[in-house]
Amino acid sequence: MYSFVREPKWIAGHILTLLLLTAFMGAGIWQFGRHQARSERNDAVLDRSKDEVLTEDDLFGANSDIEFRLVQLKGFWSTEDAVLIRNRSQKEAAGCHLAIPLVGDVSRATLVTVGWLPQSSCDGYKFEAPPEPVSLTGRVRLSQERGAIGSRDASTGVLTSLARTDVGRIDQQVPYPLASVYVELITSEPEVVDAFPLEPPPTDVGPHLGYAVQWFLFFAVGIVGYPLVLRRHAHKGEAENLGPVEG
Repeated sequence: MYSFVREPKWIAGHILTLLLLTAFMGAGIWQFGRHQARSERNDAVLDRSKDEVLTEDDLFGANSDIEFRLVQLKGFWSTEDAVLIRNRSQKEAAGCHLAIPLVGDVSRATLVTVGWLPQSSCDGYKFEAPPEPVSLTGRVRLSQERGAIGSRDASTGVLTSLARTDVGRIDQQVPYPLASVYVELITSEPEVVDAFPLEPPPTDVGPHLGYAVQWFLFFAVGIVGYPLVLRRHAHKGEAENLGPVEG
């Protein structure tokens, strides 16, 4: 009855079905993992924003436990060391981030992403800061690193724009040590009027759970449906072998 399952064309079908089922399950697990990671990140954003406000001293020798915590800084903008971070969108518009070191102590500084610029303003932009000291509140973020793919920044020389907010790379071209993390500006006195305020980190869970459910449903359809296909073909073949019933 099921002898046909050993035929070459059906063996190929078994292998293809197995590969598809494996892919569906793997994609579902991956999307569910992304959902969990997003939820944990959202919890960190919300919980750490309620912790005690940090100071400049807390940023030096910092670790990942302070990401998303608030910090208050004072100092002077080092406008000659300002850089642009390319390919940064805001409200679906293309642009860049403006990052400027804030010198709080004569021997050290903190890189601050002060805002977003539209793409038309990114080329050849030069920030002019007021001469008076600045007092600001910001959100701590970890230095960004290149993943498996992505643009590479030159490892030497002075860069005026970078592919990512790489504090270590910017530290190479400024005359004072930078904190190992950077800060996203929330408010400052005096205000930075040249750039648009940055959007806060999103805290929605995103579409990953829905995608995971879809992939698991595809798996369920395949794991139930393929045996039914085999069963139907087997019964069809058996009926054909019996031939018409004589009266």
